[in-house]
Amino acid sequence: MDQREDRRLHDAMDFIGLRALATAAAVIQMCTELRRVGIFDEDAITRVKEAMAKEIALSRRGTFETEFQTAKQRLDALFAGKEELRR
Repeated sequence: MDQREDRRLHDAMDFIGLRALATAAAVIQMCTELRRVGIFDEDAITRVKEAMAKEIALSRRGTFETEFQTAKQRLDALFAGKEELRR
């Protein structure tokens, strides 16, 4: 997806209220389970993390690239079990 398509998806999800932490936790757990049983490979997990990072970057006020990279690094650590969930 290009950034315009990402923005349209972001706006649509925002409009219907899809921003729940429970949903994000479920996605991370689902990815972990699908990787464990061999359904998802690392490329699939990378694409999921990139989609999540794009959405995070679009909802922040900084530059898209900076916010995307920060979100991607944090998601990498989170998916690897190396980052504790805290504010």
